[in-house]
Amino acid sequence: MVSGRWGSSRDSANGHPCIFATSDNGLTWHLRYDGYQNCTWDGLSGEIKGLTSTEVEPGKIIATALWVDRSDPDLPFINPRTQGLLPMRIMHVTSADFGFSWESPVPMDTTPHLAASPCSSHILRLPSGILAQPYEQWKEYNDDRPGKPGARLRFSEDGGQTWPKYVTVAQHPKNQIAYWDQRLSIEPNTGNIVAMFWTHNFRLQHDIDIHISYGSPDGQIWTIPRNTTLPGQHCQPLCMGNNVLLAVYSRRRTSPAIVLSISRDLGKSWDHQEDLIIYDSTQGPESGAEGSRTQSELWGDMEKWRFGHPRMVKLPNNEVFITYYGGTDSVQTARWARVGL
Repeated sequence: MVSGRWGSSRDSANGHPCIFATSDNGLTWHLRYDGYQNCTWDGLSGEIKGLTSTEVEPGKIIATALWVDRSDPDLPFINPRTQGLLPMRIMHVTSADFGFSWESPVPMDTTPHLAASPCSSHILRLPSGILAQPYEQWKEYNDDRPGKPGARLRFSEDGGQTWPKYVTVAQHPKNQIAYWDQRLSIEPNTGNIVAMFWTHNFRLQHDIDIHISYGSPDGQIWTIPRNTTLPGQHCQPLCMGNNVLLAVYSRRRTSPAIVLSISRDLGKSWDHQEDLIIYDSTQGPESGAEGSRTQSELWGDMEKWRFGHPRMVKLPNNEVFITYYGGTDSVQTARWARVGL
């Protein structure tokens, strides 16, 4: 199953989730669910950005969604004056039939964190059976204060009914560095968690290399993020066992592409001679990829990028399955690749 967002533009009030499925490892696809006109919540019209799913029992799926208040369709998602975000809620929705139909959404309480987003991160089932939901925070729409970005992990001990406890995965003590879009993977031999971040330096006003952090099997203890030397943004790690770690990420600064890198010491070092290009953009330089950018300029750049958001899962035959979007200025399509190791 692959979920994504359909909409008339990158930032539009009619954005809604869709799910496609394949039973032959990607050779053929069918539309399993279309959430068009099914995004109203608590009487307010809104937009749901994707359904990122976790199968908690055979056939039973809990999906994480970001609901955004679009009751005023003229307001952009990002306030051009404050850089704050429209009112939004992290939602969990359950399907008992492999994603063909979904129950009513249930909001996740992220107190005390406002403007919280799951960043398309699915629920993790920890070795203990506890569920963990990654998310990040920024600031509300009309908040003139500087943002204090933080990456969090919230826990449920009752199968996703309540999420009372949280830990901070990564946050710079002076808010000079943002650890955005955390993506997590569990090392199968030890149960330890690997987190990788799109990392931005506010003082330098540009992205820096992807950073990595390591968490204990219960998700309570995390190392300080450190540089990986991977020159990318959104990055999905995948632990393959025996300290082999894969990372697929968007590279924009030089030779724009979706890149797959491999580490044999769980992310401590990466042999760039083994990098594999999954998608080679032929559209030229990406907006704002070089040089310094103000926060407002960076948000504007995000609306213009032609590819990105790679995700990756392991297949049973020593292959990995990668999805991402790619295309031109006018059209971006959902794409996939299978890679043998």
